[in-house]
Amino acid sequence: MSVLIKEYLPSPSLRPYVELFWEGQFNTVNAQLLAQKVLPNGYLEAIIHLSDLHCELPGGGAYAPSSDYTLIGLFARPYEVHFKGLVRVFGIRFKPEGLLPALGVPAAEARDGFIDMEAFTGRPFRELCSRLRAAGQPRERIALSEAFLQKKLERHASELYYLNRAAEMIRRRKGLVSMDELAASAYISPRQLEREFKRKIGLTPKRYMRLARLNEVNRLLEKNSSLGLADIAYETGYADQAHFIRDFKHFTGEKPTVFLREKERFIVNPNMVG
Repeated sequence: MSVLIKEYLPSPSLRPYVELFWEGQFNTVNAQLLAQKVLPNGYLEAIIHLSDLHCELPGGGAYAPSSDYTLIGLFARPYEVHFKGLVRVFGIRFKPEGLLPALGVPAAEARDGFIDMEAFTGRPFRELCSRLRAAGQPRERIALSEAFLQKKLERHASELYYLNRAAEMIRRRKGLVSMDELAASAYISPRQLEREFKRKIGLTPKRYMRLARLNEVNRLLEKNSSLGLADIAYETGYADQAHFIRDFKHFTGEKPTVFLREKERFIVNPNMVG
């Protein structure tokens, strides 16, 4: 196996903002080039490299090494990442509505892109990353990250409001919720909710619902590879298998049969803990 990923839940006070922490080792076989297609999962990722060897990300028609700590924005389509040796990273997976209170940046500003985090986090985050690289165990890195984020939230977090409730409901219901039901639960009109979603998160609620459902599809495929496509379509609320296949290809660029046959080419990250 060329990719190893372990996930860890955050403390309860951070769960409105952070989905999980994770550590990954990529290109563990030290191939000359490992190319992986990363599928969208409805979250943003803060990536901190734990060694001097970095992954390479696309931009301007070419691939270039990522910064020491990179924010991977909210993608609705897959992108490819390259590894030219063993790359070790520590990641913080942010809920899109949690990025603004935690780091001061709305998710909409990082839509479909890669951002050098030093541009908006400055010296305190740089110092945190130095301590993360020096730490010996995942639990130490998680403790350091939680202390940093708790301090930021004490200064900047606002009350959880309707956008948080709506986004959490979409994920909890795995995308299977109507706009009217969603708006009613958040005590806001559907039009206002859609406007706020696009302004703060960068997607419409309906598109985010489709991402949440795709993430559940991938979680089921990771958990039980013996499930047939018809079973997956039924479990995730698709009207029929054809609709499921069209949606899967729209967000991943591949048919489900190709994905299942060539899973080693993909990084999925559908959240397996919790």
